[in-house]
Amino acid sequence: ENLKKRLNICGNLIFTGAPGTGKTYLAMQIAAKMIDCKPDELEKSERFAFVQFHPSYDYTDFVEGLRPQKSDGNNGVNFELKDGVFKQFCLKALGDQEKKPYVFIIDEINRGEMSKIFGELFFSIDPCYRGKQGVVQTQYANMVEENNNFDSFLDNGKKGQFFVPNNVYIIGTMNDIDRSVESMDFAFRRRFTFIEVTAEDSMGMLGQLSNKANDARKVMKALNEALISPEKGGLTSAYQIGGSY
Repeated sequence: ENLKKRLNICGNLIFTGAPGTGKTYLAMQIAAKMIDCKPDELEKSERFAFVQFHPSYDYTDFVEGLRPQKSDGNNGVNFELKDGVFKQFCLKALGDQEKKPYVFIIDEINRGEMSKIFGELFFSIDPCYRGKQGVVQTQYANMVEENNNFDSFLDNGKKGQFFVPNNVYIIGTMNDIDRSVESMDFAFRRRFTFIEVTAEDSMGMLGQLSNKANDARKVMKALNEALISPEKGGLTSAYQIGGSY
């Protein structure tokens, strides 16, 4: 409930921490709370979306881009402008008359190249510029011939516009020790509230082991203490392991 309230206030959360600490699981639980459904029913909801970033993920996947389409009458290929997964999701949220919460989860958010994926959306996802005050023209705006839904909503004579509706919430997860974390610049970082999920926080998962839970906790605690011990592992807490690991 506390994390749900945090998300309501800031709009963007990133759970960060050691591997196996249940960050993705926690994100899904919060999404279910926001949408008011059971966690195992999330995939059926139009108000929920889940993607996982990777090094080849880019702007055309996330926002919009030219996609190859088989042309009629010959073996050639045409390229058409198509909306990416996040823009499609925001269109659904924009069309919701009741303005119910929509939750978009980005797993392994730091594995993608942020500036390449988000482009001008760095401005639109800022909590201070949600809604029409954060409107931008997308990179392919010059190819838009007819008003899109955002253009019609704004009704200002411009085409190819986009903004993140106020009822869209973003939750990301990331592993501190992934090298790709270096690509996350401060322009991106300051738009998210970072919450660390520690290995100790995740010990509750071990309760599923019933009569072996206490033994597992002792082993996990001893191993994690060894990893950060100057005489043994000499690593930081980011290298500790969580309960699911």
